[in-house]
Amino acid sequence: MSAVPDRHRNGRGPQAEAIAMTRVADIPSRRLLVAVGLREAERRGRWGADQVLYDGRGPTSAG
Repeated sequence: MSAVPDRHRNGRGPQAEAIAMTRVADIPSRRLLVAVGLREAERRGRWGADQVLYDGRGPTSAG
């Protein structure tokens, strides 16, 4: 998993929703993110690999 760029943060301070980005191929991290209640929001190529952005608002993923 990696830090998420500032443009994905919602700026609500301590009450902000948790978000995370990880590689599509990182199945253990993706399972953990789903287990803590995050949902897949979008996919994109970044940092030389396909990435998945998770947040508390996105549609559920078939993962």
